[in-house]
Amino acid sequence: MKQFLPTALLTSMLLISSCTTIPAFRIDATTQGIQAGDTLIFTHHSLPDWKEVSYDTLITTREGKFSFNKIIGKTSLYNIVYRPSQAEPLPYCNRGFSFYVRPGDHLKVKGDIEFFPAMHKEGGMYDDPRLQRILTLEDSITVEMNKLYRKLRHFADLRGTPQANPDSMIYYNQAYRQCRSKELSEARRNFYNTADDSEYAALEYMQALHEIPYKEAQERFTRFIPEVQSSTTGKIIEQLLKVMKNIEPGNTPSEFTVIAADSSRISLSDYRGKYLLIYHWGYGCPGTTWVHPRLLELYAKYHDKGFEILGFTGDERPQNLSGDAEVTALYFPPWPTVYTEQKENSFIATDYYFNGVPILMVISPEGKTLLRGYSDIYQPLKDLLEKEMGE
Repeated sequence: MKQFLPTALLTSMLLISSCTTIPAFRIDATTQGIQAGDTLIFTHHSLPDWKEVSYDTLITTREGKFSFNKIIGKTSLYNIVYRPSQAEPLPYCNRGFSFYVRPGDHLKVKGDIEFFPAMHKEGGMYDDPRLQRILTLEDSITVEMNKLYRKLRHFADLRGTPQANPDSMIYYNQAYRQCRSKELSEARRNFYNTADDSEYAALEYMQALHEIPYKEAQERFTRFIPEVQSSTTGKIIEQLLKVMKNIEPGNTPSEFTVIAADSSRISLSDYRGKYLLIYHWGYGCPGTTWVHPRLLELYAKYHDKGFEILGFTGDERPQNLSGDAEVTALYFPPWPTVYTEQKENSFIATDYYFNGVPILMVISPEGKTLLRGYSDIYQPLKDLLEKEMGE
């Protein structure tokens, strides 16, 4: 069970960090609409996988402002969720307000509770003139996406009532999905490809590594200055590059042995001589929902001809499946399932870079990676099997 730090303990931590030289960061916020007694939940996430590491909770004491100190030992990713005390929380399409911070950084942020995820950031690594255009564009897009999301939620809530409007539902759904900025994408890409002295650029580059060929990523890393290469982010990228080389199509991925749900030991070498799909999935993911029944069909058609699937998931098996056929199909497929949260299996999520769901990775009978990506890999996989195993 997740627990929040008691307010008194949090207060003592803030006082300690302000009176000593222990590395800490500070954030001061001016936030229109926030009231005394509102709650802010600060969640520390690990990089690059966004896993929750720890929580702090802060009860605000002033109208329109809040401050927070925290001792940290390295560059970190934080997310803040806002909970009002006197009203229902506003719906946001974002997890909350996110920011990167280093030991000693002092961030100043400002904005409005109505669009809390779009709080504008200054200070720390954001205190870079080259970033201002990017941050302004990000804030603008975040506001627009949340406006569309609320419209979508409104019409979704009307389903089944006389006020329902399917046309509006479709319109706002499409508008939300298309709410992207080519200008912002190009500005980000230009910054993280050219700002060799910025750890923020390295952080943004790290988030896009899954879309970048290994050789290109390796070359980019060498252009960062030594201080960035040796930073927290630089060390993570260096490790990820080793992983990328391991899993990149055309290369032979490293051997592994994992423990399946039925307690059997399974090694990559067990599948030599067959086509193997390494399938990383997650319950509730639309991509998984779409691709899973299609993989079941491929498995039924080609398994006897030499096609295998090995499933991996970071989920936990539900205690009660409640007769839901879709959920049962996920957790009880005809192929082995490996739970990566199990201690003996945890290494595989890093070594094979399971940075999202669903991930499809196709291994040849000779043990080389043929294809790797998200649900878009399904069609190339289907074409490959039809070519190699079709009648």
